Amino acid sequence: MPHRNGEACHHRILTCGFCRSSRSPGAFERYGSFMVDGKHLSATEALASVTKALDVLVLAYDRGEIGVTETARELGISRSTAHRILVTLQRTGFLRHDPGQRGYSAGPQLVRMGLAAIAQLDVRRQARRPLEELSEKLQETVCLYSLDAAVVRLLDGVECRHVLRVSVPLGQDLPAHVTAAGKALLALRDPADVRAALPAALPATAAGSITEWPLLEVELEEVRVRGWAADLEESAHDLHGVGVAIRNRIGEPLAAISVHAPAVRLREQDMPAVATALQETATTIARAE
Repeated sequence: MPHRNGEACHHRILTCGFCRSSRSPGAFERYGSFMVDGKHLSATEALASVTKALDVLVLAYDRGEIGVTETARELGISRSTAHRILVTLQRTGFLRHDPGQRGYSAGPQLVRMGLAAIAQLDVRRQARRPLEELSEKLQETVCLYSLDAAVVRLLDGVECRHVLRVSVPLGQDLPAHVTAAGKALLALRDPADVRAALPAALPATAAGSITEWPLLEVELEEVRVRGWAADLEESAHDLHGVGVAIRNRIGEPLAAISVHAPAVRLREQDMPAVATALQETATTIARAE
């Protein structure tokens, strides 16, 4: 049985330090040094470099195309620094510099991230009314999640009216393998991709969290077969959840929706019926695409 690592992150009925520790304002500064372009930098220096790189990306977005001289002048940095940042962003795919092109413009990584952000906005808009209707029908909290590598991100949610209920802090991340929504999305990925995306040592957020890879692989196969995932006190003590994926018209996963409730209200024997309601809602959202 895995050790208790804290309580789950997004629930009013429980408290948790998992996301607070990873997202606190001082988290970046707690580390000693960083390697940037082959050089060891202090946390403060590394943060300054990241800030400059982000400024360059914003400038590229505003201008469409930027050169070394323009970047140095607009950001008040040396030409050598501007050139180094531009080349680094090109090498990592955030900017592109084609032969014969005067300056640097948005690269494939930046375009991919922008399209992903647009897709998330679209699915939020499509899902809002169906989420409200499902929450009203089940009288429980319903959430919309997206998968980002090893975590699921809360895009939207509708809280129920019970005094004891799950809260909805938008934008918060949770380890995908401990949540119903996360497992519903992971089950649709190639097992090799799941292995590559998740950490070798699976973190726990509650006593019931799956922390062993063989158990997770068996669980994901069960999710593939039945079409929905369960959270049996895996993300938080005394909390249950059911999740299903939302697929687009060609079967690709867009996001996932899940119902969360105290274990005393969402019993294991109730989950198939809840899953059916979720699947109907997921179909409604997908048709609105």
